Amino acid sequence: MEKEIRPLTFTVDPGDYDSLRRIMDKYGNSMTSFSGDNANLEEVMISVAKDRIDIVTFQSNGWTRRNVYWRDITREELFEGKWK
Repeated sequence: MEKEIRPLTFTVDPGDYDSLRRIMDKYGNSMTSFSGDNANLEEVMISVAKDRIDIVTFQSNGWTRRNVYWRDITREELFEGKWK
């Protein structure tokens, strides 16, 4: 009998650092990134490490935005160019 594979679902709330730290603790050793859609239905790629979460958003305006949320509550927002 084959095992059913269900997608992993979690919500990243950039304003809730306790939640962000829990995601870092739970998925920080992951060898793969996660993908999905944000509230604006834009594609996002999420990489989780023990000390940060990187969220790359392929914005509907054609720009790529990277938000980095560090465990120590600092954050960065970078625009990495056009993707389309």
